[in-house]
Amino acid sequence: MSTASTTATSLLLAPLEALGPLPALAWHGEASRIELSGHVLANWAIKAIGHLHDEVTLEPGDVVVLDLPPHWKRLVLALAAWSLGGEVVTLPRRLAGDGPRAGQDAPEGTEDPAPEDAPAEALPERVEDPRVVVTDRPGSALAGSADEVLAVQPVSLAPRYDGELPPLVRDWVLEVRGSSDRLSVPLPDWSGPSPAASSERAPRLLVEDDGLGVVPRLLEAWAAGGGVVGPAASVTDHRATEERVTARA
Repeated sequence: MSTASTTATSLLLAPLEALGPLPALAWHGEASRIELSGHVLANWAIKAIGHLHDEVTLEPGDVVVLDLPPHWKRLVLALAAWSLGGEVVTLPRRLAGDGPRAGQDAPEGTEDPAPEDAPAEALPERVEDPRVVVTDRPGSALAGSADEVLAVQPVSLAPRYDGELPPLVRDWVLEVRGSSDRLSVPLPDWSGPSPAASSERAPRLLVEDDGLGVVPRLLEAWAAGGGVVGPAASVTDHRATEERVTARA
């Protein structure tokens, strides 16, 4: 459900900026622990918003399909799309590293639900002709059906997409770094989930995957001066204690 007459400025950006140098997101991923302060996460969101608006010309109601494994970059792109009134569709994917290694077969029942050669009829009906596809497999049939394709390497410190890009596919990290650090885009109403009611001061919230399944809780945590830790599968009890986790979602 959308929050009427409320934009990302008050829901997302102002709370993140208020955190300043305090950690907004601690990501325990492929590059060990990566910490994004409130300023840094807000900056990523602002750059992503500007890029989607200026380069991709995303408009309210446009469908943005996230065909990525859970990652903080995926979260940033979802927040940016909602900030511009987009409709976000997230395809189910495993965390990077959870699947079989090259040359191994996936255990029965754990195959990726949207492999690169999946036919269009295997995809949800509303993503057959998406406006934008964000993916780490830009040669897929799904990517070929989109007006705009953003290639993203789901690796925290990757400076660009590590692979050959088909014609007209954008390297998101390479392009978004050149976007303005200042928000100069008029924002429509926020089209994402509404924040949950705050019940704790400065919570440290441990989330599954990148937290896209509990966005109301993320917005609640940031608004209350807290932060987010994830993915839970990579956070041991000892690490959770070190991160001062106060709640799980």
